[in-house]
Amino acid sequence: MSRPHKPVPLTWTRLSDAARMFLRGATVNTGTRIALVVGTWLSLMNQGGPIVDGHPPWPKIALNYATPFLVSSLGFLAARRRRNVERLAALLADRDQ
Repeated sequence: MSRPHKPVPLTWTRLSDAARMFLRGATVNTGTRIALVVGTWLSLMNQGGPIVDGHPPWPKIALNYATPFLVSSLGFLAARRRRNVERLAALLADRDQ
């Protein structure tokens, strides 16, 4: 019997909350799209010769995709840190007055 699935929170306050959001896949959609574009560009730009020669350096290519995925995931999580969200809400409220 499976447990009910808890929804992924929208903001976080502790690093463990951010890690839980990451592990539950909150960053997958954004991170994957960015990783596909940036990773492909980096691979073609930096490893194009070996790829064309038929000797693709798979570990380097994997890092070309993993790095933008992780960076975009960190950006996603930083934007959803409760302190940052509250600060943005306060700035927007001040602007509207």
